Amino acid sequence: MERQFLPDDKLTEAAQHLVEEAVVLAEGKPPDARHLLLALVRTATPLVRTTFPNLNIKALEQAVEEELKNPQSKLAIPYEGIIDLAMRIAEREELPQTDLIHILQAIAILLGWIPREAVFPGPPLILQIGLNLTEQARQGAIPRVVGREQEMDLLIEILCRPINPYVVLVGMEGVGRRAVVQGVAQRIADGSAPAPLLERPLIMLPQIFDDPGLMGRLIEEAMQQNAILYLEPFEMFLSAPAPQIEMLRMEFLSALIARRVPIIGAVSSLQGLRRHVSRAPDLLKRFQPIEIRPMNAEETLTVLQQLAALFREQQGLEFPDETLHRVVEVAGEHIQHRPFPDKAILLMDHIAGRARAHGLTHVEPRLVWETAGVVTGLPIGKGEVSMLESLRALETFLKSRVMGQDDAIETLVRVFSLKIRRLDIRPERPNGVFLFAGPTGVGKTETARALAEFFFGSRDKMLRLDMNQFYEAHTAARLLGAEFGYIGFEMGAPLLDFVAENPFCVVLLDEMEKAHHEIHKLFLQIFDDGYIIDAQGRRVSFADSVIIMTSNLQPEKAMGFLRERPTLEDWRKAFAEFFAPEFINRVDAICVFQPLTRETVRQIVQDRLLRQILEVYRKRNIELEVSDAAVDWLVERGFSEHYGARELERIVERSMLLLLAPHVPAMIDAIGGAPQRFEVIVQENQLALR
Repeated sequence: MERQFLPDDKLTEAAQHLVEEAVVLAEGKPPDARHLLLALVRTATPLVRTTFPNLNIKALEQAVEEELKNPQSKLAIPYEGIIDLAMRIAEREELPQTDLIHILQAIAILLGWIPREAVFPGPPLILQIGLNLTEQARQGAIPRVVGREQEMDLLIEILCRPINPYVVLVGMEGVGRRAVVQGVAQRIADGSAPAPLLERPLIMLPQIFDDPGLMGRLIEEAMQQNAILYLEPFEMFLSAPAPQIEMLRMEFLSALIARRVPIIGAVSSLQGLRRHVSRAPDLLKRFQPIEIRPMNAEETLTVLQQLAALFREQQGLEFPDETLHRVVEVAGEHIQHRPFPDKAILLMDHIAGRARAHGLTHVEPRLVWETAGVVTGLPIGKGEVSMLESLRALETFLKSRVMGQDDAIETLVRVFSLKIRRLDIRPERPNGVFLFAGPTGVGKTETARALAEFFFGSRDKMLRLDMNQFYEAHTAARLLGAEFGYIGFEMGAPLLDFVAENPFCVVLLDEMEKAHHEIHKLFLQIFDDGYIIDAQGRRVSFADSVIIMTSNLQPEKAMGFLRERPTLEDWRKAFAEFFAPEFINRVDAICVFQPLTRETVRQIVQDRLLRQILEVYRKRNIELEVSDAAVDWLVERGFSEHYGARELERIVERSMLLLLAPHVPAMIDAIGGAPQRFEVIVQENQLALR
């Protein structure tokens, strides 16, 4: 190898001699990592031994000699790559020349003996995992926090304590817990914080890894950085999935406390915090709770005005004050499962996305109503007038789907006229709590499905629970879920999971009287407060849901074609044997579904079921006429005094399908030609075609 290829001015004399030795070993060809490593082992043995004390030098020399015989050796890393990396290592150490140690380190990195971070250390691990809120505030990356002065003052006082600088922020998600922490970071960044906090990084750790080595590094780096830690998933952190992990996390927390590292946690409720404190009292009682209340409408408006200025600057979107006022108003009235300011910010973000998607730059108030209708699923697309029109449409829609129950439907719609316009006194309660009473098979479940379809766009927005499964007190665990570490915790709670994921929904509790009284008490809390806290401390709001309970109880024993109509007081007396008075008092309306008459069943068959079937076959080029006798035949077999019309739809569809199945090929062949015409009659007590 020629001397001009060797950067003499960049190498120390020892490094130059090493390269020359490698050239000799390469027999005049360009050397690679094998030749440089063999030269290091032979001419700089003490350096290799000091750098890698556990390395067997003799065995390494023999192994490299063997690799020189292999033209496909993985050790044959080109000389240029090694020298370039070695020079960068020297430059990082601010040295003018590259020495033997740098060449050895470069080879070790490229061969995977040591991690690159060992020579090129990046930011501390705590800053790779976490986010330095103090630095973000200095760079202007955090919006100025509005309000929360009292909470920030108290948080700062606690962080300045010399013995117990530990605090937990208590408030539901979306209430602004992180904003309080960001506000403290802003004060540290602008120099207005007290002396004990100045120049300290406030680091938010959004996730925790259950690795002892990782936790150990985080503890040491928190000490080195003089950091304040914000453990955002504190509730999840405390809810360990297994005893050994819980012990590991408590040791991590204990080590931070032993070193007086200030810690901020956040939980959704005091109830959840107390549950965790009872499991590690000596540790967690050091944390002082600070309650973070939801903002009021005026404070939220100020937040939105600041956000609007940001949208104007970054997105070119103009949100006039009138529109912002409307955002606060609509979010406050029609989104109850989230607190201020979160729900107003959520709605504003949806509006901004809608405006940008349609090329708008000026957001008018009408867009607020339209977007709110999309976000909530409620019929509020054009404001108050639209809601009233939709309520009239609701009554028509329900009566077309559920026949013979006009009184029950009208009662339902009257309550919704108050609920949907937020004229009730306690809007934090569910959007409606109804008790559907009446015999089986008369339209109670179908009404619930129709409500989900009308309000929320799909029957999938209804969850049905068979309360027969909750006849014992211990079955409450199926509703609330099991605590972390207990059997079944990984299964979750189907009801609460569904409502958390679909806050605008219908919950149908079938045969509520069959559930245990302890289950009634759980739902009484939901009816009263509008939310419940599950076994893992999660707060689930039912404020935007509709809850419908059904009951098959009857004031009298007979069922089916009853002529007598019991009064509402008769129903209340029947319910008093199964439900506590306070439970019934939380129900917005008892909707009584009457036993179906033959006339009603006949109407269901003719006007709904057969009409749908005839339309399907008409599209297949077949015309059907159903005789009165055939309708009577279907009514007789599809309805029973005991089960009502529950089997009616299945009987009609199956009977008609079996009757027409032999004619399906002819029907397909006839597409495009003259329609096939049949009359459905009764012949020998069976349906037949003519």
